Amino acid sequence: MTKNKERTSLLRFTDRLPKLKRHHKQLHKRLFILITLFTIPLLVTLYYISPLNSLSKVEVEGNQNIDSQEIIASSDLQVGQKLWSQYLDREEFTRKIVQELPRVKNAEIKFSALNQFKIDVTEHEEVSLLAEDEKYYPILENGEVVRQPEERADENKVILENFNSQNQIMSTIENYYNLPDEIQSDVSQINYTPSRNNEELLTIFMNDGNRVIVNISNMEQQMQYYPQVAQEMDDNGIVDMEVGIFVRPYDENSTEDEQDENEAE
Repeated sequence: MTKNKERTSLLRFTDRLPKLKRHHKQLHKRLFILITLFTIPLLVTLYYISPLNSLSKVEVEGNQNIDSQEIIASSDLQVGQKLWSQYLDREEFTRKIVQELPRVKNAEIKFSALNQFKIDVTEHEEVSLLAEDEKYYPILENGEVVRQPEERADENKVILENFNSQNQIMSTIENYYNLPDEIQSDVSQINYTPSRNNEELLTIFMNDGNRVIVNISNMEQQMQYYPQVAQEMDDNGIVDMEVGIFVRPYDENSTEDEQDENEAE
């Protein structure tokens, strides 16, 4: 009789064992959830009051002609201020860079470390130079003139002179860079020389000693004929492409300034 009771008690305990295990697991699960619910807000709070939530450093990459500190200053990013609020407004900071620095084509702010930013910069290419008062100002691919004078001209860039409109500059540059390489390399300088009846007129100084008079709008088309025309010329002179193509010699009795005036009329 006693053995039967012991056997019955053992069976009942064995039946209850899986239930106890499940209950134990449920307790662990609830405890984990409670710990998580309390821990996450605590960690978030600690993060927001820690130095990790403040911008500690800003670096710049991709800049060639602009000082890194100038780019950082123009962005208005503030080291020591809240990290995420500045990151969420990163498009506004990059817009300030592009607006204040004409050389910058576009900029992008990224994380470079846990609480550090990197500004990736792409600069506009310098395509020519504007001559003014015996100094040379870089002209960018968008026609913008950078008002940072250079004492010497870069021999690899064509020189523009007497231009006062960004649209004129852009149109001239676009036409010039559409010319064949051999014609581009033979151009030393392009002057804007409008006449009373033609506001598009250019005077192009060639390395071979000739000058070409041509309209901005048909410069690309007309200049294609220059190599053939120059080859047929016995002496240096003026190739007038304003209307058709005419060649005339320099007036040996005129000064260079007088020649320029005559060409502009």
